[in-house]
Amino acid sequence: MKALLQKSCKSCTASSIETYYYTIRSLAKLVGKDEVPLTDSWIDNTLYERVKHQPKTTSSKNLAVAAVKALRAYSQTATGKTKLEKWGKYVSTVSEKYSKTRDKQERTKRESKNWPKGGYDSIKKLAARLHKEAVVTQALQKAPAKVSFTELWYLGRWFTFLFYSRHALRGDLADVQIKKRGLNYVHKKGSQWHMHVGDHKTAKSHGAIELKLDDVVSKALNQFLPYVRAKTDHGFLLSTTRYGKRMRRVDMMKMIRETTERYLGKRIGIQMIRVLKTTSHLEGLDEAAGLRAEMAHGPQMQWKYVSRPK
Repeated sequence: MKALLQKSCKSCTASSIETYYYTIRSLAKLVGKDEVPLTDSWIDNTLYERVKHQPKTTSSKNLAVAAVKALRAYSQTATGKTKLEKWGKYVSTVSEKYSKTRDKQERTKRESKNWPKGGYDSIKKLAARLHKEAVVTQALQKAPAKVSFTELWYLGRWFTFLFYSRHALRGDLADVQIKKRGLNYVHKKGSQWHMHVGDHKTAKSHGAIELKLDDVVSKALNQFLPYVRAKTDHGFLLSTTRYGKRMRRVDMMKMIRETTERYLGKRIGIQMIRVLKTTSHLEGLDEAAGLRAEMAHGPQMQWKYVSRPK
């Protein structure tokens, strides 16, 4: 399926293909498919109704977009074209519904339910709490080569929350390499760490994201990187807990949601963190060119990420 997606969307970034693929897999599971079939017969009326009745507007939209991407990837038959038109209309409908809420800057039901006490600052406090946990403090006292993959995962979890408490990228952190290669990587200028993100959702319209990492994040990266270098050879910042393999974007997002649910009692994902940060910068948002560059937004889209209580 990944090959079909790439063939049908040559302008899509590698990270977008990866995201579409995993969302299509989730879509297939709604009708009991463990793997994504290579024909469009499974994208039927049963699936359509199940997607329509998803409890969250964003989930419904993302799954519908996945159906459209899958249908475009398959060879187009007359039946497939009819399905594509039907799903395309539904994507437009649900997108318009979501946009109306965002345009009003009103908090959605899901946001209200999962809005943490303290807003964006709660992510910073959670990062500090994770840093103080025994598994992290003890790991940081060991020689880098002596930590286990599980300890490395805990270090990576701490660094992930510290990063997102200062920088509200999408899920691009999972694609960042530790050497200056590929499109997404960290590199030093003098004593300060920077991050280059050339492969991201809006790269075509906004270009590469160039981040000078916050001083706290830069300092943490100096601590974290020796462990990554000593224990892994995959070349990426984040690793899985069991075998120390590269952590994929979908796994990082799952880790973030499960961690916030456990520690904050709120199931918070990347999108929500971006809303939290934008809302925290409400005053003077029109002049917040730096934040727009970080999030790869234009001024109009930036306002859509403000969330006010009703």
